[in-house]
Parts: sequence; structure tokens; C-alpha cells
Amino acid sequence: MLAGIVSAVLAALVFGGVAAPAQADPLPQLATIGSTLYSFGDASLCAGAIDLALEAAPHRPGHVLAHVTPRGYLGGPCGNQVKLGWVGSAGLQTRDVYVYADAAPGETSTTDLWVGTGPAKVMAIAWPIRSTFAEWYLLVP
Repeated sequence: MLAGIVSAVLAALVFGGVAAPAQADPLPQLATIGSTLYSFGDASLCAGAIDLALEAAPHRPGHVLAHVTPRGYLGGPCGNQVKLGWVGSAGLQTRDVYVYADAAPGETSTTDLWVGTGPAKVMAIAWPIRSTFAEWYLLVP
């Protein structure tokens, strides 16, 4: 009887009775000069801010998710090309993300960066270069 209960519980656990929630692994990081780009946009030099956040991709070792959110533009609507650059165990790479907004915040754009596991550095700047820049030092799981 006890053996039957134990095997039923084990079968439920092994075959999907309990599913682990999809969540990101912790991403130890240090943003040395902040995580906001203060920029002039692409139309009539309208001014705005762009927030960036990094997190580890759930269940994907070596991947980092970059969330890029325009906080709005004075004199908008405007947009910016945000250039992300990183170096890690997967090498040196770049990716461009375009964001657009009116005076109110715009939609967040999320992109997957293949950084590799271990220590890494990520940098961001609005393009063409008319903004501050941001950088992070990470330990990617």
C-alpha cells in the first residue's frame, strides 16, 4: 500500500504534476553610470529619456534580456535608435533597437542578447550619438 502511494507521488512529480514557474535567474550586475539614456530624438532634436533594464533570460544560460523603454519626448513624437553592444564569453556583438514615443512613455522593446556565461559588459547609446551612454558589468548565469 505504501509503495503504491510513493510510486503515485513520484509519477505525478516526474510526469508534470508540478510545473516549475518560468522565471529569470538572478543576474548580478553593476550599472556604473545609471541605466537611463538622456537623448535628442530623430525629429527636430526633441529631447527625451530612454530607460534600460537587463535580466537573465529564464532557463536560457548565457542569454540576457534587454528591455528598452522610451519615457517620452518633449516636442515629440520622436524616436531613437538604441545601439546595444556587449562583450562576454560569446564574443563582441552589437544590436540596434528602435524606440518611439509621444510625450507619454512608449512601449517597451525587449531583445535577447547572446552574451555567454560568466563575466560580461553591456553598453548602450542612442544613435546617432546625441545622448549619454549607459554600461553594466554582469555575471551571466
